[in-house]
Amino acid sequence: MIVGLGGVAVAVESDCTLVHQLIAEFYPVESGPSEPMWTIVAYAQAPPRGVAVNRFGVGYQPDLAGRSLILWATRETDLAITTRKCVREIFLDACERAGYGMLHASAVYHDDQAIVFAADKRGGKTTLALRAVLDHGWRWLSNDHLIVWRGEAGLVATSLPTPIPLKVGTYVDLIDRLPPPWDSNGINAEMWRAATPVARYASDAAVYYTFGRLGQANPVLVELAGRRLTVVFPSYAGPGQREGVVEMVPAQAAASELAGHGRTDWIEDQRLHQRHLPFPHRDVAAFGRDSVVLAAQVAAAGAEVVRFTHRGDPSPLLVNVAEAVPR
Repeated sequence: MIVGLGGVAVAVESDCTLVHQLIAEFYPVESGPSEPMWTIVAYAQAPPRGVAVNRFGVGYQPDLAGRSLILWATRETDLAITTRKCVREIFLDACERAGYGMLHASAVYHDDQAIVFAADKRGGKTTLALRAVLDHGWRWLSNDHLIVWRGEAGLVATSLPTPIPLKVGTYVDLIDRLPPPWDSNGINAEMWRAATPVARYASDAAVYYTFGRLGQANPVLVELAGRRLTVVFPSYAGPGQREGVVEMVPAQAAASELAGHGRTDWIEDQRLHQRHLPFPHRDVAAFGRDSVVLAAQVAAAGAEVVRFTHRGDPSPLLVNVAEAVPR
């Protein structure tokens, strides 16, 4: 099978059905003929002596010259997960060569528009993006890990291919409109239905979805040049606080605030980004500096930069975005 990741094609070969199933769950499988840039071969058998082994017991042997990687493991789940992550490594190498940065942000796009939701944990980024997709027909570009770089024609945005955690508060609210999660994570939906809303919305318990399960191709490359971009700093309305409030952010404050949502954890935490392929990459400090520069460029590209106080419904924001579009 050949999977396509925003212009990067990777062939995956395996004698393990679970490998094929997991790759198809996370990445778009190409139906037509395509020339892969890399080939990963995953064997459901013990690693041979002398090869490197990761902390999950998966052996790996890269061949940079031949653009191939061989994996071995007796535990099929570990083999499948490592294969998925190695496909992602190849995609991230292409992003690295483009000079990417990363923001703690989700994003959606639609026709000639794009919206970036930038916030720390519990700002409602995932809920707003999901509701924009379900209720208003937007397409989901990124969840929580927005990748940006400057291409020849301007800024390009894409997504880090990771599972989408959907906290139980949002999950229970929308469960009748959602397909089964990829990973239910032991969540008992009926138990959480019976819980008080305060307990439900305060919980970090979550199920996990994939973009594909929600009908969204991922990752895709979206050129921001030529699109009307809205940058949003969302926050949940507190008790007694009005919801649906949209407030403009002064241009001079937008860049510094967005820069505060740069992400370097993906680079510095080896538990998050395991490296099986010896690709060159920037250190944490250089990556952080580049992310700040790119954040300023994203803020400057925004036709509007706003704060949005909400309780999970993006409708007032989307009305504001629609009204701001020149006719």
